[in-house]
Amino acid sequence: MKNCTLLVPCYNAARYLPRLMEYVRALETPFDRILAYDDGSTDDTVPVARSLDLEIITPNKNGGVSVARNRLASAASTEWIHFHDADDRIHPAFLTRLAPLADASADAVSCDADWIGETDGALHVAWRYDPAALATDPAAHLLTRPLGLNSSLIRRSAWLGVGGCDETLAMWEDADIHFRLALSGARWRHHAEVLTWSLRDSSSFSHNYRRNWRCRLQALEKYTTLAAATHLRPVIAAEAETVAGHLLSLGDRAGTRSALALASRLGRIVPTTRNPLLRAARVVLPPIFTLALQQRLRRAAPTAHT
Repeated sequence: MKNCTLLVPCYNAARYLPRLMEYVRALETPFDRILAYDDGSTDDTVPVARSLDLEIITPNKNGGVSVARNRLASAASTEWIHFHDADDRIHPAFLTRLAPLADASADAVSCDADWIGETDGALHVAWRYDPAALATDPAAHLLTRPLGLNSSLIRRSAWLGVGGCDETLAMWEDADIHFRLALSGARWRHHAEVLTWSLRDSSSFSHNYRRNWRCRLQALEKYTTLAAATHLRPVIAAEAETVAGHLLSLGDRAGTRSALALASRLGRIVPTTRNPLLRAARVVLPPIFTLALQQRLRRAAPTAHT
C-alpha cells in the first residue's frame, strides 16, 4: 500500500478530539498525514485541534458532513484515504491489518465494525460482512448491509471518480458512497475483524431517526435512476419496505407512503407477509394500513409469522 491520509470531519468536536488522538497515537502503523476539517463549529473545535497539533482546514460555513468529506478528500494528496469520525474509536491494528490488502488489486478495503453505547459500551449493532460477497458482487451486498466510512480505506482516485459524497444527503452518505463505488466496479477486499467502533449517544446527530430514514429513502430513489443498478431493483424494493416500516413506527405517515410507493413501483407486493389475514387485507386495504396492522400484530405476538 502507498501512503494513506486520515481525514476527520469535525462539527463541535472539541470534547472528542483529545480522545480520538489518543487512539491515533496508539496505532501500530501510523497514518502518513492527518487532516481535519472544521464544518463551522460553534465550540472550541479549532483551538483544541491546533493544541493537538492537528492540521485543520478552516474557516468554513456549516455545510454538512458530505461537504466536509468532499473537501477533505480534495485536500488529500495520498493514494489512499480513510475517514474517521471524531467521536468514534479505532483499533491499534487498524492499518496493520488493512494496509496489506490495499494493493494494486484493490480500490477499497474494509473491516467489520460494532456500534456500541457511548456510556455503557453495550452492543447496539454488530456490522459483519461477507468477504466473498464483497469480492464478487459488492454492490448487492452493500445495498443490504450498509458500510460506514469509519470501516474502510478508499483509493482516492476511485473516490473522485464517482464524484465523492452526495452533498444532498445529510445522512447515509457513507453507505451511499460505498454502494456507488461498488456499482462503478471498484475492486473490494475485506478483513473480517472488528477494527472500528461507532459510539452511540442519544444526543448525537445520527439519532434524528426520522431524518435518517428519510435520507435512506432519498438514496434508494436515486438508485432507481441508475442504469447500472437495474438488476438490483428487487433488492431496492425490499429496502424501501424496510424504510417504510421504520418511518411508520416514527409516526411519519407521509414518508411511509413514499417508501411504500417506491416498493410498489418496483413490483413488490407490500407489505411482505406469510400471514393469511394480512395477505387478504392487502388486497383490499391501502398498503400503509396493512403495514400498520402487521406492526400491531408483531407487537402483540412477536414470534408470530406476520
